[in-house]
Amino acid sequence: MSDNLGDNKPQRALKPDAQAFDEVRITTIPRYKTSGLSGDEWRISAKIEFIRKGRVMHESRASTVEHALGFVMGEYYKACDEGKAYYAGEDDFCDQEGCSELATVTYRVKKRFSRDNPFEWNEELKELTIRRFCAKHSKRGDCAFDDADANYELLGGESRGPDPDDISPSAFGGVVSVHLEIKDGDNQTPASDPPAGN
Repeated sequence: MSDNLGDNKPQRALKPDAQAFDEVRITTIPRYKTSGLSGDEWRISAKIEFIRKGRVMHESRASTVEHALGFVMGEYYKACDEGKAYYAGEDDFCDQEGCSELATVTYRVKKRFSRDNPFEWNEELKELTIRRFCAKHSKRGDCAFDDADANYELLGGESRGPDPDDISPSAFGGVVSVHLEIKDGDNQTPASDPPAGN
């Protein structure tokens, strides 16, 4: 990593809502069986692959796709029990779930937040904790607490916004504006505008 991190060895931050694997693939595998006793014929089996960052982390076989579907959760737990699940950034890959591009942007994580009460249960990080992203995923937004632009300090690379094809408006379909009305000097009562659009 070529970013300016000084003498501190950074640790990669756990990712909120991280998944052990970002892809599960079931594939039919044909094979030509030969036998001097029963004869020759094409047969099939199914291969189950648990993939993270484009790399196969765990693999197993079943006789058919239907049987493989039934085995998927058991194989998932087996892979986790074998230590193949991982919930923080790794190697030089982008920390965005589902992306296997190389990371080019490095951020220092400023605070750790509790999922239960992030407004009150949070703390400044004393250790150098980082997250790394490719340029495409480097703009993190303002919806979350932990994984948000406001919780990062840029250490290296050049951040940019998402590609236009990746932008998806909220299913709510509009914007809600909230205005505070002050009554009696102290009481604040929010008033909402109706949603715009849709």
